[in-house]
Amino acid sequence: MDSKILNSRFKKLGWTTYKLAQKVNRIRVSIFGEESKKTSSLVTSIAKILDNPNNCSFKNVEAAIRAMGGEVIIRWQSG
Repeated sequence: MDSKILNSRFKKLGWTTYKLAQKVNRIRVSIFGEESKKTSSLVTSIAKILDNPNNCSFKNVEAAIRAMGGEVIIRWQSG
């Protein structure tokens, strides 16, 4: 995934990494059934996702995308 896509949306929203971490935490709790974490413990992970999503777990990248109002869609080629 191109980090420019995530960074463009992040900048358009005008959020801080702390605010995105708060929203990611809510997504992880409500959708993935994880326990809530302190927001401050997620800020570094959020910065890494924005910097290079390809080196992060898919679940964390998906949570960030959802938190910013996006969705992940997979389309299979026939064959």
